[in-house]
Amino acid sequence: MDADLAFAEHLADLAASITMQAFGGRQRVDIKSDLSVVTATDRLTEGVLRSAIRAEFPADGVLGEEEGLDEGSSGRVWVIDPIDGTRNFAEGLPMWTTLIGLRVGGEVRVGIADAPALFERTTAVRGQGAYLNDQRVHVSDVNSLSQAFVLHASVEEFVDNGNLEGLVRLTTSARGSRGVADAWGHLLVARGAADVIVEASACYEWDWAATSVILEEAGGRVCEVSGVGLVPGCRLMATNGQLDDAVRAALAGEAGSD
Repeated sequence: MDADLAFAEHLADLAASITMQAFGGRQRVDIKSDLSVVTATDRLTEGVLRSAIRAEFPADGVLGEEEGLDEGSSGRVWVIDPIDGTRNFAEGLPMWTTLIGLRVGGEVRVGIADAPALFERTTAVRGQGAYLNDQRVHVSDVNSLSQAFVLHASVEEFVDNGNLEGLVRLTTSARGSRGVADAWGHLLVARGAADVIVEASACYEWDWAATSVILEEAGGRVCEVSGVGLVPGCRLMATNGQLDDAVRAALAGEAGSD
């Protein structure tokens, strides 16, 4: 896994060399069929990463947000999101990441979430812990929703998905909240700066592969809001591993949300 982590870091460096040249100020976005946004930089970066993977590991598969799945034949699949948080990237906000995960035999073994505009890179190898710029990170030990700091996707996303009331219940049950979403919010949970993040829109493996191993190695958990499991199109939440039931109860309006 050390060699795979080194290669994943190489991919992150490649991505940053492209994304940081383009980053700054507002950029043109195209609307995809699922109503998410994409820039030319998303597409260019994913293409470069795919070429690098094919050159180094021609039998490995690649799953990316922009070009889909190339299964490969090795049983290894690199799962990439060239720019997670494209809306932030396109608006000139620095809270976006490049996500790179390596799935082997159904389990994600390596994860990198690189935030080059913030000079922060979070990495994890299964069984070896999670690190932010080479410093070990761990989730918080908060075990009560009333003492938790909650992050969430945009209010309009909760409106569009018919659960604004659930969001209000959750945030008013917590110690505090902020509208911070995408992988950046998951990384804040991993380092203990927040205790919970809940998403509202459909998520896919490229959204959770890298962050799932990072969160788990930091002592937390990435899961699906309703508890049905991580499946394409689900809504993600991440916690410190102690607040899942309370968060779900608050979103659903059930008793026992503390």
